[in-house]
Amino acid sequence: MAKFDGVIDRRDMGSAGIIDGRHPAVVKVMPFKADNGKIEAGEIVALNADGRADFYDAQDEGTLSVPVGVSIFTVDTAKDSLGSVLVHGTVIRSALKNGGAKAETAAVKALETNTQIWAF
Repeated sequence: MAKFDGVIDRRDMGSAGIIDGRHPAVVKVMPFKADNGKIEAGEIVALNADGRADFYDAQDEGTLSVPVGVSIFTVDTAKDSLGSVLVHGTVIRSALKNGGAKAETAAVKALETNTQIWAF
């Protein structure tokens, strides 16, 4: 059974300044890899071989080397199996993360090249 933080009446978008309003955002709820720690808001994510969102890894020889979006809320994979991922739109460059750290230029370029997400 899927688990999702079903908070009712969340008025603050809570995206921690991830989404830049220059272009309409398209957000998709995706399954996340279980027991994978906390994936913070702003983390560039890729899909693992099982089709679950995980940390983007440029060094991976499989599917994790292709980013698919940006997590807009922190997902605690110990208790949540689903999370919200921006798959189209604009983001604030300084808010992007890769592996929990500030995203390097190469990771941002990979995000822009492989998705319809642009960083400003």
